[in-house]
Amino acid sequence: MARNERGQGLVEYALLLALVAIVAIAALLWFGRNVYTLFYGITEALQFGCGQVSNETFRSYAGVGGPAPEGGLEPGWPAVGTITQSYWFCHKGLDIAADEGTPVQAVAAGQVEFAGWSDKGYGYMVVIDHGSYQTLYAHLQPSLVVTSSQVVLTGTTTLSRTIGSMGNTGFSTGPHLHFEIRVGSDLVDPASYLR
Repeated sequence: MARNERGQGLVEYALLLALVAIVAIAALLWFGRNVYTLFYGITEALQFGCGQVSNETFRSYAGVGGPAPEGGLEPGWPAVGTITQSYWFCHKGLDIAADEGTPVQAVAAGQVEFAGWSDKGYGYMVVIDHGSYQTLYAHLQPSLVVTSSQVVLTGTTTLSRTIGSMGNTGFSTGPHLHFEIRVGSDLVDPASYLR
């Protein structure tokens, strides 16, 4: 009798472990993108310092920033794709994923402050000064369409606003655009401003 009781206990224990595993797998499938974003964000924070790379990058490539604009901003979207990571205290931008080579557009007219390789993990990137705010476009393909000091005009066609193509350069786990907006001297949530 003792042998059967012990065996039943082991069977129940094994079933309980299997149930926990099924629930854990279901939770990962259900919350997969959010779990990935959380772990990716933690890794980024441990590697580069929470939000420090974004602040240092803008200062390095575009100066300290000016006063915040009096009126609101109304930039357009920089690329078509799926938002894979939103703005949060350790990730100071918006990640938009699509196929490599997807066109990336300037969200508004402005002057290119920097176009080239970033040594801070952003890969090929472009920084544009729009007067009262600045935008950053990172992880682009090497074949950038714009150069530093060039004036970018926004027209009615996508081609007239194209600054480069979505790539997978720098510290990147797949083709996407990392997009940031700095208003005055503060990095802000791009989703709050894009229309």
